[in-house]
Amino acid sequence: MTHLHTGRLATAGCLSFLIFLLVPGCSDEVGPGGGTGGAAGGSAGSGGMAGMGGTEPPQPQLWEGQSNGVDVCFTVSGDGLRLTTEPGCSLAGQGGQGGQATGPSFEIDVRLGGTDQIGQPCSFELSYQSDITIDQGTQTFQGSFIEPPGSGITLSFSGELVGQMASGIAQREEGDSYCRAGWAASTSNECDDAAIEACLDLQDCCRAILVNPVFFETCNSVVLQCDEQQCQEVLDGYSQCETEP
Repeated sequence: MTHLHTGRLATAGCLSFLIFLLVPGCSDEVGPGGGTGGAAGGSAGSGGMAGMGGTEPPQPQLWEGQSNGVDVCFTVSGDGLRLTTEPGCSLAGQGGQGGQATGPSFEIDVRLGGTDQIGQPCSFELSYQSDITIDQGTQTFQGSFIEPPGSGITLSFSGELVGQMASGIAQREEGDSYCRAGWAASTSNECDDAAIEACLDLQDCCRAILVNPVFFETCNSVVLQCDEQQCQEVLDGYSQCETEP
């Protein structure tokens, strides 16, 4: 993946001063091509900081994971009601397919990170192209489809979201053979240089004026969103941190 995410911000913060930093890091419905699925989830809030209102709708939340030969990516809608293709994720780092602003709602790349029916390492790829409705009661999601149509190859996946963490299983089946892999992911944000600078400024400010560790952690939850506008809005709310022009 080509994005800079909150890991970079957390690392920079740790090197500069952080003592209190806490880094984190189905109903069925038919989709295009015969896919079915249900989903669950929701993205973490920003810690309830005052003065952070706004009328813009919440933005989709990207989730990613990389471990043991398994890369996974999916997007939860801003309202927390579904996995969504808008803007969608792309393990190739291209932010959609064919130049469009949409991509898979769930994508996984298993490179010898799975296990087959005789216990040997195996590989497969899975890319689900439809939105998936959330199951709000269980916070779980699942989907399956045949690819290519008529091939007898079934690809399926399922998962559960708990706070900022998620885990699940994906599988490729063909007759009596299969390749199965577990996956894990966490919320992720693109983190450019401007966002890093603004959020680290907020982090410095919070350390200086918020003596209570609980207050600091609440402020830091905003920092970990790695959103330049959000960090600047909160920073502007602290007159103690104003600088001379």
